[in-house]
Amino acid sequence: MIFSNLARYFCFLFVTLGCASISLAQSQFIEVDYTPYDHQMERIQPVLTAPVGYSLDELSLTLVNEWMIELRAMPYHYSRQWRTPFEVESARAADCKGKALALYDRMLLNGACNLRFVIGKRRTNDLITHAWLEWDIATGTLILDPTFNWTATWKLAGQRTYVAFYGYEGARKFAAANVLFAKNSFVRRAPAAPAQGAITQPTRSALRSRPSLFDEGPVDWRFCPHRPTL
Repeated sequence: MIFSNLARYFCFLFVTLGCASISLAQSQFIEVDYTPYDHQMERIQPVLTAPVGYSLDELSLTLVNEWMIELRAMPYHYSRQWRTPFEVESARAADCKGKALALYDRMLLNGACNLRFVIGKRRTNDLITHAWLEWDIATGTLILDPTFNWTATWKLAGQRTYVAFYGYEGARKFAAANVLFAKNSFVRRAPAAPAQGAITQPTRSALRSRPSLFDEGPVDWRFCPHRPTL
């Protein structure tokens, strides 16, 4: 009887730890009521919660890549304060969060859905956080990082790059499973604003993505279940 109980306990422990490991590896998003960045992001909240726009022509990856090239070519300028897309367009310079938010705004106005503004780390060993977008389409999830990349790239499982901590989609807020498991990540002091890109300025040739990976046709909106109705 004792052996049987011990066997059941270790079996339960193995399954629990196994599930935790899967969640950590996949960086699953879980909806939460707040994140450490909420206060800092108050001035750009209207951008995140703006209604999805409509256009006669469906938004294509070709157009998104053109916007990324434009924003990637824009000079990097770090700002501790979160800049709105209007401020970014006026200054013609921005940091990672400003460039990502400007792209988010353009895509939202042109009908994009299932689009998240993400805060995390570009590489697991980075000392500072970074901001980018993740876009769910029919064939997978795209990483949109106009600070470092000239075009969209696929989000691949098991990679040690683009490790998400928090995500924002409209009024909804998410925390990655790895953050929720690491309880000591929830600090009381205000976190530093994402600043990735201030240390290195990559060259265009080194970081250009391969456009051949993508179908440049329009996105099929049947795969956008959260798209609001008129």
